[in-house]
Amino acid sequence: MGLFKGFDKVSRQDWLDKITADLKGKDFNETLVWNSKEGIDVQPFYNSDTNIQSTTPLKPFNSWKIREKITIQSIKKANQEALLALKGGANSILFIGEINSQKEMNELLSEIQTEIIEIHFYNSNPKKTSTFIKLNRGSISYDYLSEAYLSKNDSIDKNIDDLAENTSSNTNIKTITVNGVNYANNGFSLSEEIGLSLAQAVEYFNLLIDRGIKPSKIANSIQFSFGIETNYFFEIAKIRAARKLWDIILEQYQVTDTTMDIHSETTITKNSEEDNNYDILRNTTKAMSAIIGGCDSLTILPHDDSETNIGFSNRIARNIQHILKEEAFFDKVNNPADGAYYIEELTDKIASKSWTFFQEIEKKGGFLACIDKGVIKNEEDAISWLKSIDIK
Repeated sequence: MGLFKGFDKVSRQDWLDKITADLKGKDFNETLVWNSKEGIDVQPFYNSDTNIQSTTPLKPFNSWKIREKITIQSIKKANQEALLALKGGANSILFIGEINSQKEMNELLSEIQTEIIEIHFYNSNPKKTSTFIKLNRGSISYDYLSEAYLSKNDSIDKNIDDLAENTSSNTNIKTITVNGVNYANNGFSLSEEIGLSLAQAVEYFNLLIDRGIKPSKIANSIQFSFGIETNYFFEIAKIRAARKLWDIILEQYQVTDTTMDIHSETTITKNSEEDNNYDILRNTTKAMSAIIGGCDSLTILPHDDSETNIGFSNRIARNIQHILKEEAFFDKVNNPADGAYYIEELTDKIASKSWTFFQEIEKKGGFLACIDKGVIKNEEDAISWLKSIDIK
């Protein structure tokens, strides 16, 4: 006899009847239903009657890379920061900034075992950076569409020509970054962040296909970076929804042998100094959302980036991930959110809203066409115009 055989099945209607009786005349929706920022009505309970069968593409494992983000202010200092991060347990390093010579590259990577450690470079001249080093893992990339084009109104053709050459000449690394973190840090909703990121990715696909790059090569060369905020369950669902939609897009390009590469980064939180300890807790729940959602790598920004406390804050950020791996065993269970009725429904609803937003952009001609039609001269105008698109 099964464990639950002796209990009567309780339907959704049974629960609703019981709740209605307990409310004693109060309105169910006004009392218990929460309307979220995403425009999703969150019910007080979910059960198998309302469960949506999970069709979210899964990673084959739930481990993730601990990535340290280092801005290059000086080559020597950046190298020292990287070595300190690696000694503290990071296994992925992201260098942000220009590298101008082979000598600078050699100094930057001094004592770093690039055959073991995942190295990422993010700057406005990845083609030049690629001439200084050949990586077997990691990335040498830049998000021309969300940064160079939006911020400076540069001619995109030369940039994409360079991107095509860089993508063709590098086989084992990512050369295209879709930086959704920019949207998360500028107040966009979860579905807007996903929709814009997908629109950018499709724009990259089309631009590079026009330059002779095969869709399968593009798919394996692209990585997404999403911001992670404090809305715990919604952020879990966001990453799962992004994977679901990306799989649909790849099918249209007849690509079936790759999965979405997702990096997560905690969003910038501006709080008063006395909130520093709370920010450690916020960073912990953000990290949990990213990991349960299924990120491939994670950067936790320091809770206090002041000059006197940055070293301690970086160590705490790394240690949050160590605790989640080594003590909470977050890397031991594949797809821990699978079958959770609430998360499955959120995943479906966020995916639906994101897809609608994405389709609205495509109807207007795609990401670049939307920017051009908005007569946009800078990033602030882009944000204002894109947010004016009304998605129900």
